[in-house]
Amino acid sequence: MRIAAGTFRAIMTATLGTLVTATTVAAHTPAETLQFAIMRNGEQIGTHAIEISRTGPETNVRITTDLSVKVLFITAYRLRHSATERWVNGQLVSFDSTTDNNGVRHKVSATRGTSGLEVDADGKTSRLNQNVLPASLWNPELMRRKTALDTEDGQVDPISVTDNGTEDLSLGARTLKAHHYEIKGRYSQDIWYDERGRLVQVKLVGSDGSVISYKPI
Repeated sequence: MRIAAGTFRAIMTATLGTLVTATTVAAHTPAETLQFAIMRNGEQIGTHAIEISRTGPETNVRITTDLSVKVLFITAYRLRHSATERWVNGQLVSFDSTTDNNGVRHKVSATRGTSGLEVDADGKTSRLNQNVLPASLWNPELMRRKTALDTEDGQVDPISVTDNGTEDLSLGARTLKAHHYEIKGRYSQDIWYDERGRLVQVKLVGSDGSVISYKPI
């Protein structure tokens, strides 16, 4: 049987289109969202959300934080923060954040260049080693670094990480195996990741001595 040239082209176009679509679908992983209640001395004061989207070698992360502390029904402290990160083949390509820390505003951006990360923090530019990672905590690779880029004000802070090993972590009605790290730095905190490397809990002590924790919702 002979197939006309036009028919052959139509068949090939449809077949290739199907293959491209199938490849795109296979390469794209549905976005994963990690949501946390921010607790202060056992009382919720805000929320923290991390949305992770992966397509082939590229990972895009969106982070939002919204919290307020009230004293006698008056808001004594308010924090709003949003950030985006773009990673390709496990390397940070770009970072952008805006923060309103109780009326003090910050804007930070970072872009990977040929000689490192080009950072603009509130209009002040600098060049950082390309191995410096944002201190956004979702990525356990941060635990293997000695410095971190503060995601709110763009400062580079030295950090010291202690690996406390795997332990049973109780989260509400469930218990899971989690890897516990302790970070010492400008903001010292305890971090837990599950067996898949996902952030599951954060704890720190505030400047006023209050215990702040991030609990999964």
